[in-house]
Amino acid sequence: MLHGSLPREVGVDVLEVRPGLRRRDVLYVRAELVVHKESLKGTVIGRGGRTVRRIGVEARRRLERWWGRRVFLDLTVVVDPERAPANRWFKIRKRDDVFECPAFKHPQHARARNVRVRGNARIAAFTELSRSTVHGGAMVSNFSRVVGSVLHKRVSVSAHCTVRDAELGPLTFVGDGARVESSRVGERCFVGMRALVRGARVGRWSVIGAGARVEGDVPERSLVVGSEVVDHLDFYELVLESDRAVLKVNGRVKERVRVGSGEEVTVRYLEDENELTLGGGSGRELCRAFREGKGWRIRGRGFEREGRSVHWYVGRRRGLLA
Repeated sequence: MLHGSLPREVGVDVLEVRPGLRRRDVLYVRAELVVHKESLKGTVIGRGGRTVRRIGVEARRRLERWWGRRVFLDLTVVVDPERAPANRWFKIRKRDDVFECPAFKHPQHARARNVRVRGNARIAAFTELSRSTVHGGAMVSNFSRVVGSVLHKRVSVSAHCTVRDAELGPLTFVGDGARVESSRVGERCFVGMRALVRGARVGRWSVIGAGARVEGDVPERSLVVGSEVVDHLDFYELVLESDRAVLKVNGRVKERVRVGSGEEVTVRYLEDENELTLGGGSGRELCRAFREGKGWRIRGRGFEREGRSVHWYVGRRRGLLA
C-alpha cells in the first residue's frame, strides 16, 4: 500500500485499547499514523481517503486474527516531527541504551557511547561507535569502528573499516578494510577496499581505487589509483519517475523518455562516443528498467532489484568503470 522508503517514515502510536462502551465483545483501538511533514500526510491518506482506509482494513483483519475477537479501529494521520521515525534520534550515552535502539542488529555485541543514531540506520554486530552521528539509511557492517564522525543518509561502511574524525556524504560507499581519518568525503563517492584517506577533502562523485593512499585534496569527479588522480569522470545516473526515465550526466539532464505501462527502457554504453544513452543504438547493454505496478524493476548484468535510480562512472580516458 505504501511504496519505496515511505513505510520507514510512518510511525504508529497506539493511544488506547479498551472494550467497547456499548458492545463489550468488541475491542476499541485508537491509533495514530505519524509522519514528519505535511506532504506525506496527503500521501498516506490517499485520494478520498482510499489509502488510509486500506491500511485500516488490513490492520483490523490482522488484529482480529491475533486476538480472536472483533476489533473497531479508530485510525488517524497526524504530522509530528518529534514522534515520526524519520526524525527520531536515539541518543546513546551508555551501553545499556544500545539495547533500546532498534538500529543495532545485535546489541549484545556492540559498543556505543555518546552516539546519535537515526531510527532506520543499521548497525551490525561487533561494531564500535563513539562521539558520532549516524543518519537514516546508513549502514555500518561487522567489526567496524566509527569515532567522532558523521555518516550522512545511506552511507555504507563495510566490514573491518575505521572512520575517525571524518564526514561521509550521502550515498558514499566505503569498502572492506578501508580507513578514513580526519577527512571529508563528498556525495556518492566510492572508497575501495583497504584504501587510506587521511587529512583529505574528496570531491563528490569520485572513485578511490582499492589500496589507494590519499593524503591531499581530490577534485570533484576524479579517479584515484595508487596516490595519484589518473582520470576525470563523468557521473551518469538513471532516475525513474512515475511515468518517465531520465538519464543525467554530472547532475544535468541528458535524455528523458516517457515509459508507458508494460514498456521498458534500456541504458546502453556507446564505446565509440564513450557515453551512455537511453533506448536505441548498438552499444553494450547495461540495464533494463520496466514499470511494475506503481514501482520500477531494474535488471542488469548480475543484478535485479526494485528501485528508483542506478548510476555509473565513465572515465574520459579509461571508459566505463566496471
